[in-house]
Amino acid sequence: MHSRDVLTFVTLSPIPGFLKWLLPKLELQIRYSQVGSESNTESSEAPSTTFKENVLLPEEEDILIEACGKDKESNSGKQILRDLLTSPGHEWAKSPKLVEALRAPLMRLCARYLIVEKKRGRALDQVTNFHVRNGASVERLNWMGDTSIKGLETSAGIMVNYIYRLENIDTNNQAYLNKGIIAASPAIEQYLQSRL
Repeated sequence: MHSRDVLTFVTLSPIPGFLKWLLPKLELQIRYSQVGSESNTESSEAPSTTFKENVLLPEEEDILIEACGKDKESNSGKQILRDLLTSPGHEWAKSPKLVEALRAPLMRLCARYLIVEKKRGRALDQVTNFHVRNGASVERLNWMGDTSIKGLETSAGIMVNYIYRLENIDTNNQAYLNKGIIAASPAIEQYLQSRL
């Protein structure tokens, strides 16, 4: 087979900025929740802030609390998620129960990070920016694709496939450069349907 016969190329790539983006969002949410509960004891109104955002869906939060065996009244899913992702030794990655509980929220948030989060109209993730500028589309997320220490510290073990289909390279490139649109597979789009 000659290289001119190959019409599709696929990469398996890291997502180096995912947790750098997610952890500050979690911190803001935790702080907002604490300020909100303090404020609610003094008045009936929650504080007004532009930082209000629910990072976890209610069912994701319930599953995470249950998987950790925690009490819902004294623990928030956001605190548990932050504590697990920043735990020394990433012990969560050795627990099948926790790995399964973290899968849905982290895959959904990672898809959002790759496709939706932008800076000056370009992908926030530098690897995504490189590939989509060159005409690739985001094809698939690979849960626990990189369980090395670095993979767990930077992307919670998630890796991504970018696909280059020769017939779509120019279209994807122009859509991204001119409109900031990142081409994504239906599987990736499905994760974005459950956005908050």
